[in-house]
Amino acid sequence: MTASGLIFKEIKSFSKVGDALPVPDLVRVQRQAYERFLQETVEPEKRKGEGLEALFRETFPIESYAGDVLLEYLYYDLGRPRYTPEECRDLRLTFGRPMRIRVRMTRKETQESLEESIYLGDMPIMMGGGEFIINGATRVIVSQLHRSPGVDFVIESQQADRPLHAARVIPERGSWIEINVSKRELLAVRIDQSSKMPATTFLRALDAAFSSDVEIIRAFYPTTMMSVGQLKPTMITAAAVVDPGTGEELLPAGAQIGEAIKKLQASDLEEIEVVEKAGDPIILNTLSEDTSRSHEEALLKIYARLRPGNPP
Repeated sequence: MTASGLIFKEIKSFSKVGDALPVPDLVRVQRQAYERFLQETVEPEKRKGEGLEALFRETFPIESYAGDVLLEYLYYDLGRPRYTPEECRDLRLTFGRPMRIRVRMTRKETQESLEESIYLGDMPIMMGGGEFIINGATRVIVSQLHRSPGVDFVIESQQADRPLHAARVIPERGSWIEINVSKRELLAVRIDQSSKMPATTFLRALDAAFSSDVEIIRAFYPTTMMSVGQLKPTMITAAAVVDPGTGEELLPAGAQIGEAIKKLQASDLEEIEVVEKAGDPIILNTLSEDTSRSHEEALLKIYARLRPGNPP
């Protein structure tokens, strides 16, 4: 028995066959990956373009909105840890080192430059066994499977005789985009974990060429000019119908004519643009739920969903 009260027993092995293979260093891969990520033993000017160094090189230089100021990245350095591992466990802190980057700000007009170190935060330190101390608790990095970049098409569920299709756009880096068909036959888009939005809002934000309803309708449905006398209540307008005499909007784009046919025939209109063959009405249904009316308005709506609380 030792002074601490622990009893150590001698363990004897009577096996005739030894280990078939020597036990490898099971955390060597994690340690090497951590070393390549930080390159802390390499001089700043000799660091390879990988890991943290590659991330900073990709992010910088940063140019001001007006284009008159340039912020360049020079190098990063790691300081000494403030606490020991034991103190971090007791105080529930993260065992890490302060990380600072050296940057240079240059005014293009005068070519005046200023260099300064910026503190970004503490970089967790990997212990000898490949573990970290995060908020006082020991944590390890577990390898995970990642979805390959690309586009996936799936059938999410079956509603009566109609399957509900969905698609996922998975980039190598960045936000995931999910597109699915709802039970109400609407096409919805979700960016990362944000709430769903009409797909036409997302389309407006992508390209100013799809800013208005009529441009979206013309992109997905064949349209034709139809004389007012040949109109039927079941037809759908491709563009907003405006009375040339009063300037009143009689019907919006994508609306079924219905009972408004009498008002159209009584107006000074000679012909209007209608959808020739509606086919699948999913885009028309989605437009009816879309409250955005321009490219800029769609951008603001998406920004508000992705960054709630931050003014655009």
